[in-house]
Amino acid sequence: MPQPTHDNIAPLIADLSSSGRSVRVVFRCPVSGEQVNASHAVSGKPAASSQLMNTAKRSMMYSLQRTLSTTIRDVFGYNMVGRMASDVARSAVQTAAQGTNRNTLSAAEQRDAALEAFKKVSNRFVWDNSRGHWISTKAATELLSPFERQLGAHPVSHGYDRTVLARMLVEVARADGRLSNEESSWLTDFIAPDLGSVRELAARPPLTGPELGEASAGGPRQTMLMVAWTLALTDEHFDEQESAILQHFAKGLQLNTSQAKAARAAAQGYILDQILERMFTWGGHDATARQQLMSLASRLGMSPQEAQVAEARYQRRKGFA
Repeated sequence: MPQPTHDNIAPLIADLSSSGRSVRVVFRCPVSGEQVNASHAVSGKPAASSQLMNTAKRSMMYSLQRTLSTTIRDVFGYNMVGRMASDVARSAVQTAAQGTNRNTLSAAEQRDAALEAFKKVSNRFVWDNSRGHWISTKAATELLSPFERQLGAHPVSHGYDRTVLARMLVEVARADGRLSNEESSWLTDFIAPDLGSVRELAARPPLTGPELGEASAGGPRQTMLMVAWTLALTDEHFDEQESAILQHFAKGLQLNTSQAKAARAAAQGYILDQILERMFTWGGHDATARQQLMSLASRLGMSPQEAQVAEARYQRRKGFA
C-alpha cells in the first residue's frame, strides 16, 4: 500500500475550507460515495485546543450546510469536477485578496494541511490497486446509515423528479415568504444548472398535489422528502411554515405515515452523524460533547432516547469502542 501523497489523495477531496490556520476537508470515496470529515490546524499563531473547540462549535451549522451542499450535489448529479475547479479558483482569489495576513494559509499550506487531515482518517480508506486510488473501507450494509442506504437504493434520477426536488428545496428555503441572498447563493451551490436558476425556480408557483403525485413511484419519493427534511433541519430557524410545507409534500407524494416518519428520522440521523463526526474530530467524546449533542438533537425534534440510540449506532458503524 502506498503512502498518502498530495497527488493520490487529491481525487478524494470533495470540499476544503479554511478558517484562520485550520483546514477542514471532506474526503469522498469515488466508489461508495461515503464522506469522511477531517481537519488539521497548521502551527503558527498559537491556539489553545479549547479555542479550536469553540470555533468548531460556533461554525457547526455553517459546516453542516457545506457538507449538505456536497451531498445534495450528488443527489442531483452535479458535476463535481467542475465544482471543485471553481472552488479552487475561488480559493486562489481569496488567498490573493487576503495578501499578507499571517493568520491565513497559503495554497501550499492548505495542500499540506489536507494531507495531514487525511492521515488522521487514513484508517477509513484502503488503496485499491485495480483502480489506482484510495477508496472507503465501508462495504457492509451494516456500516451504512439509513440516510445513505436510502440514497443508494432509491436515487432521484428521472428529470421530472429532479426538477420537483429542486422546487421542493426552494420552497422550503423560502418558507418565511422570502429568499435571502445568502439562501439563494447556498441553493445555487448545489442545485444543478440544467434545472434552472434559483430565481427561475423561486418564480414558479407552489407545487400542487398532482405535480408531486407525478413523481416516480416507490422509493424515490421517500428520498425526495428525506432530502427536503434535511435541508429544513439544517436551517437554524426551523419553524411551523416549514413543517406545514413538508407535510404538504408528504401528502402530495402519497407517502404513508410510516414512510414520512422514516424520511424525517433519516434526515435527523444524517445531521446528528455529521455533528458526531465533528465532535470526534475536534474535541473527542466526553461529557461536554454529549451535552452539546443532546441540545442539538432536541433542536432537531429528537428525544434524548432517540439521540442516545443515534449516538450508539454511529459509534458502531464507525467502529468506535
